[in-house]
Amino acid sequence: MQKSICELLENIPPGTQIEEIMVNGEDVSKVEELMEFDPLTGLVYFTNSSNNTFVANCQKIDMIEFKSE
Repeated sequence: MQKSICELLENIPPGTQIEEIMVNGEDVSKVEELMEFDPLTGLVYFTNSSNNTFVANCQKIDMIEFKSE
């Protein structure tokens, strides 16, 4: 089932606004924007307004909530 999150991330453009993600059942609400997804490694890079970078394995992401505009 997690593979579908990886496939979803392949089609989301960098700069997409994120409200929160869940990784291994833990809420990660500090992320604000998708920076990059590397399909070869499965790593997803997120950032926030403090310019912090968060890296997660796409197979460990349970949920992504996108910001509505």
